[in-house]
Amino acid sequence: MDFRLQVLLLANGAAALIGGALLTPLVFWAKGRKPSSGFFAGVLVGAIGNLLLLIPLWLLVKPRKEGPNQLDVNTAYNMGVAAVLGNRLEEGRYYFVQATQLDPRHIGAWLYLANIATTPLEAWSYVQQARAIEPSDPLVQESVGIVWPQVRHLYGEQEPTS
Repeated sequence: MDFRLQVLLLANGAAALIGGALLTPLVFWAKGRKPSSGFFAGVLVGAIGNLLLLIPLWLLVKPRKEGPNQLDVNTAYNMGVAAVLGNRLEEGRYYFVQATQLDPRHIGAWLYLANIATTPLEAWSYVQQARAIEPSDPLVQESVGIVWPQVRHLYGEQEPTS
């Protein structure tokens, strides 16, 4: 049985039990009063039953929207570029990391991270990520040419492999 159907049946059963439990005292309360009191009791129980049934059902089927903190890849990337152009490097780093988490194949975000890295080794790790995605990209090759001479001594003077 589908999970949603189980929840629906559970909500129906709970609404029926609670409606029945509320209806009994209300009927005794309405006994001996004006007929409108019985009508009021029925309407009240119906409304409570509907609330108990419809709220869980609405929560179950309502479409989930992204929260206000969720970014798409292009927005995160553009916010990072704007932050770097405004010399807010930490903010730019945050947005580029968000972009790479949303799309790990986003070469531009990896190369911007390499550009604003604090050490050559950190920059090289970001360039390596971009190289793994598209080694023949001209920007990636240019980045390798810039960063490799700075970290060559750490790798024993070997040439970078494509």
